[in-house]
Amino acid sequence: MMVNTGRPRDSTIDDAILDEAAKMVVENGYGATTIDAVARAAGTTRPAVYRRYASLAQVVSAAMSSRIVFDPTMDSGDLPTDLQVLQTQQVTFFTDPLVVKAMPGLIEESSRNETLRIRLLDDFMGPRRSAVRRALEQATARGDITGDTDADLICDLLTGPLLLRTLMPSLGPVDDAMVAVTVASALDAVRFRAAGVTRLENP
Repeated sequence: MMVNTGRPRDSTIDDAILDEAAKMVVENGYGATTIDAVARAAGTTRPAVYRRYASLAQVVSAAMSSRIVFDPTMDSGDLPTDLQVLQTQQVTFFTDPLVVKAMPGLIEESSRNETLRIRLLDDFMGPRRSAVRRALEQATARGDITGDTDADLICDLLTGPLLLRTLMPSLGPVDDAMVAVTVASALDAVRFRAAGVTRLENP
């Protein structure tokens, strides 16, 4: 049996790197944050950071990922309620100071970095699409919607307006009003039928 004789990675350093990177991005902006500065603030070294992450973008992406909260087991038995909860969670994420400061820089950098682009899609769109797909599958099983809905498209319909306003704050706030409008649009798109209306039969 092979035995790993190397020292286990110090989780306190892992946490410190992410915490200090988040603080610096919020205080100074993504463009003004460097690996060297993060390492010093975290009480570690540049090589120690690079043993964990290939770039500053990956450090910040990991810090942002910790702010994502979606309950994969959520099932209220009502599609409007499920989407309302999901969108409220999205508002919490997109109004987080770290996300507001970091997202524009990360998206710009991802246009030049295929690895980062894939990571962002996996880390940020993956959990959202899974949560929306589950909510739609549950609604289909109840007969509230038909089974031919494009779950990824509905997820983009819900997320797109919030992301756009995060990138361009002058368009308006990411708030409860956006939740109401985007949820209503999604329900229209899936042809949702409220309780008391004749159930839809799956084709």
